[in-house]
Amino acid sequence: MKTITKPLVLTTAIALSLAATATAAPAASPDAFTVLRLEQVPATLDAALVGAQLQTLDVDAVTVDDVERPEADRLVALADALGYTARFITVDPMAVGSRGRVVLSRLPVEAASGVEAPGVSYLRLNDGRHVVALYAPAPKADPLAVVDTAAQTRMGAPALLLGTVDTARAEATGYVPLENAAGYRQGFGAARAQTVKLQVSANGKVLPGQLLTLDYAAPAGGDTPWMDRALNADARARLLVARMTVDEKFQMLHSYFGLGKDGGPLPEGAVGSAGFVPGVPRLGIPAQQSADAGVGVTNPGGIRKGDIATAMPSGPSTASSWNPQIAYTGGATMGREAWQQRFNILLAGSVNLQRDPRNGRNFEYAGEDPLLAGRMVGESIRGVQRQHVISTMKHFALNDMETSRNFHSAEIGEQAMRESDLLAFEIALEEGKPGSVMCSYNKINGTYGCEHDYLMNQVLKQEWTFPGYVMSDWGGVHSGSKAALAGLDQQSAGEVFDKAVYFDEPLRLAVAGGVVPQARLDDMVARILRTMFAHGNFDLPPEHVPIDVQAGFDAAQRTVEEGSVLLRNERNVLPLAADVQRIVVIGGHADKGVIGGGGSSHVGYTARGTNAVPGVLPTTWPGPVIFHPSSPLEALRAELPNATIDYVDGTNVAAAARAAAAADVAIVFATQWSAESVDLPHMQLPDNQDALIAGVAKANPNTVVVLETNGPVELPWLQQVPALLQAWYPGIRGGEGIAALLTGKVNPSGRLPVTWPVDARQLPRPEVNGLGFNPKHKPDETINYDIEGANVGYKWFAAKGLVPHFAFGHGLSYTQFAYDNLSVVADGQRLRATVEVRNTGKVAGADVAQLYLKLPEGSVTPIRLVGFQKVLLQPGESRRIQIEAEPKTLASFDTADKQWKIAAGQYEVQLSRSASEPLQQVPVQLEATVVR
Repeated sequence: MKTITKPLVLTTAIALSLAATATAAPAASPDAFTVLRLEQVPATLDAALVGAQLQTLDVDAVTVDDVERPEADRLVALADALGYTARFITVDPMAVGSRGRVVLSRLPVEAASGVEAPGVSYLRLNDGRHVVALYAPAPKADPLAVVDTAAQTRMGAPALLLGTVDTARAEATGYVPLENAAGYRQGFGAARAQTVKLQVSANGKVLPGQLLTLDYAAPAGGDTPWMDRALNADARARLLVARMTVDEKFQMLHSYFGLGKDGGPLPEGAVGSAGFVPGVPRLGIPAQQSADAGVGVTNPGGIRKGDIATAMPSGPSTASSWNPQIAYTGGATMGREAWQQRFNILLAGSVNLQRDPRNGRNFEYAGEDPLLAGRMVGESIRGVQRQHVISTMKHFALNDMETSRNFHSAEIGEQAMRESDLLAFEIALEEGKPGSVMCSYNKINGTYGCEHDYLMNQVLKQEWTFPGYVMSDWGGVHSGSKAALAGLDQQSAGEVFDKAVYFDEPLRLAVAGGVVPQARLDDMVARILRTMFAHGNFDLPPEHVPIDVQAGFDAAQRTVEEGSVLLRNERNVLPLAADVQRIVVIGGHADKGVIGGGGSSHVGYTARGTNAVPGVLPTTWPGPVIFHPSSPLEALRAELPNATIDYVDGTNVAAAARAAAAADVAIVFATQWSAESVDLPHMQLPDNQDALIAGVAKANPNTVVVLETNGPVELPWLQQVPALLQAWYPGIRGGEGIAALLTGKVNPSGRLPVTWPVDARQLPRPEVNGLGFNPKHKPDETINYDIEGANVGYKWFAAKGLVPHFAFGHGLSYTQFAYDNLSVVADGQRLRATVEVRNTGKVAGADVAQLYLKLPEGSVTPIRLVGFQKVLLQPGESRRIQIEAEPKTLASFDTADKQWKIAAGQYEVQLSRSASEPLQQVPVQLEATVVR
């Protein structure tokens, strides 16, 4: 399913003119929802004429039932001209010749289905007062899936089901057939259908259609009108704020530490985790219970007896899949398990770019590129919120290093910031629509993130029209009125982490004295409440039930399998032959488990127990160092029952080398622990592991290295090791996933989401003061990101002519792929590429078609990723796929008028296997265009 939400200015000849005369029926009642249904796409289409008639009819949405992709492109152009959103809904989203349904909407889309249900479309539309759940499946979509999707997503809103649905299931769940029209409705009043004739061209050609008018039902809720689910979240929040006392409003504006203060009891009503805001029983306002969840739902110290969760693989593992479905499923897993443990807020959605491989928190993030990170994290957020749990998007912004994170200032120019870190946030916001944004600890150009008017007010709330609320990071607030006026809506656990609870007495005084307007106070409260309404906190409160352990395991293992990256495979050492006789596994505690990152996000209580290797230092914050109980050794033994597989701990290099010499294959597991609040001091593997790998490789030419690291590390032994697999932090099914990849049960398909430098000398800042636990020099007060600006990662390497160990996007497979007949069409802000992909090898596998734009000579940024598509093919199979570029990646940000602008000129589109390996190039002329 493809969502297109950015309008495009067409040529002047078809620019929208509202002066055209309507030729159809009179407008509907303003208290009704209207849909115009068309059966075909006209051969010619006058946008001005059609737009004027749609306005006269007061049409909220248009559907066209059976459309080929090229025809859909013309309807998308119509939507662009009208300022509508457009969705092409098909059961095969990537295929060039696919057929589907097109939905155009003039109403804002506040939630939608996507990669999790191809062909089954759900749109939650907001008309300014009401909300409507519209379901318009593609032809050949599963009719049962439509009704099931409606059951999961409707949340009591009036609903309309169009197209083919399962009649018995629909009627059994309360849907009523439409009279004189194909479809079902629920929660509306009267419904009418009438035939209209839409004039589509100046020569009088008309297109027959059917106009459905569905009246909204009478208001519900009685004395609590905010409980009327037919109203949109903003209307419900306004009604509720009007009934609240001053004390009740201020109660919403600051959370308590959900684990209690200084080891004391939990706040009354808290279930035990990061944050807690008491509810207001008098008004039916539920408590806000928030859990840390970078890679799964945490249970700090096992405070919630019996609660377990899935320890998901790290952020780079998910990003390495280059598969939005993987990101969505991971988010849905975390959201579902949070809901089942009584949480309605998840502190997920980490979007910060990797500007330095030494950042201790890279394992929570999604790489160096704004398009890849934004899209993948956006899908993860959407997955969380599909479970009726609010997700944050964090840490806003430029929290790209942990060293002195509470005090340092990230220095960067506005244009560079907009084209790098902020673009990642913007894309994630568009894709995932998070309910909350968490402002960062650090300063940005001298101003704290949680006091940053430019970021929170001007960019987030005004330019990006973010309707939710901004919460602080824990310990990120330094003022009351200043932070509130700058856009902060809620202080997090200030009684423990900040110098004062600024959003209590200090803010009360500021409001009473007129420093902070009453309207701003009400806005802060309304933003929180509307987010709670929008995501089901009122209507679908969490339940404490056992998690689905197997579903979590399946999601975690699939992420490992698609997100681990085969970096090197000389002589086809991998996959391990089925008849291999003797294998030795060395190091990394691979007999017990796989390592995970430290800090607030680590998941210590799982269905398999807790830490498999207790006692590894540090055992206190940001530790303990944790190994998830998923043994690669035991998983390999299960996959290769006829082989003798021994284990050596690797602490003695000579002993490890002797064991390796006696084996057919040696597999070395190397680990690097990293954590929140501290950066790594260097890019080297700790604990003499480089010497271990070198010694083993010298003893056995068939040495395989499996890395479990926060990110790229130095590889001084690389040329002596024929096979190298990057497994990141692989989570609770890491052992099984790694074994499946090493044995060929699963074909590797991961691609790097970061550039892999040779060493720190290739970085924009080779030396950074204050890194590590016991630095020789105190941290610097500023970090100069203007050195690279928007040229993060592969863009920096391209601009400087540097050659890394492995390029962004690199990854190997056990099969081979060929690309042919690249074709590119550019029209205004839209650029679409089609290409034929063929599996030329002997086993099934997936490849990632990566689309880059090479900018004209002299551009500050030489190259950008503009689109990608992962495609799974059987041996010999080929498919022609379409990749659509993200418009903002074609443009530069104009700081004077706050617009994204595509500069006219000659560009080159590259279809590539990685950022430095173009396979086909096509020159393309782009016209000067403002991206909408």
